[in-house]
Amino acid sequence: MKDDNCLFCQIVEGSEPSEKVWENGDFLAIVNKYPVAPVHILVLSKDHVEKPKLVAGNYSEFWSKMMAAVFEVVRLKALDKTGYKLVNNGAGYNHFEHEHIHVLGGSPDEPGGKT
Repeated sequence: MKDDNCLFCQIVEGSEPSEKVWENGDFLAIVNKYPVAPVHILVLSKDHVEKPKLVAGNYSEFWSKMMAAVFEVVRLKALDKTGYKLVNNGAGYNHFEHEHIHVLGGSPDEPGGKT
């Protein structure tokens, strides 16, 4: 499914430009346009899966597939050897309801501050 008003859906369909890093049949990884770390990649579902529906318990297989995609990107960028941070915003901290995870790394210090 797709939402015509969603920027991430437009990126997935190719009507909005992005720098693709990795993709498979269900997920796409792109370079964040506004990075907060030397490596800042967004991994997003190719389907318009919204955060509130995930929190409500819909899409039972989603997270296992999402995390498999995230760790493909972590290995691709060799962040498994140098350090990485995963961020998932929600309930007002997020700018988009379309589910995505930030993969941050590429610096000697923890990107985005101490957790």
